[in-house]
Amino acid sequence: MESALTLRTTVPPELSDEGLVLHHVSVFEVEFGSGAIDTMRRAMREVATQTGVSFDDVMLGLSGHMYWVENTGKLVCVIPLPENDLYLEVPEDFWRIRERSRATH
Repeated sequence: MESALTLRTTVPPELSDEGLVLHHVSVFEVEFGSGAIDTMRRAMREVATQTGVSFDDVMLGLSGHMYWVENTGKLVCVIPLPENDLYLEVPEDFWRIRERSRATH
């Protein structure tokens, strides 16, 4: 079991392995643990500082590019930046798909 978020400058193998099943997920479908979200925010502030891109723009970019790797349980987030994209890998024990209400309206 992995125990940390990983920020990469190269494309993770999961995004190019045709044998793995990827699901694009919305930020509204994902729920992070409190420790994971705090770590993500710190990492994204550092990315913003180092790249000159605003924190809000980094977070907005991150929120639109999330992929659940079914085979590994990881969530891979692509952070689009002007020079080179970054990739944030979130282990399966740091996040989950948000439960949807089963109530009928």
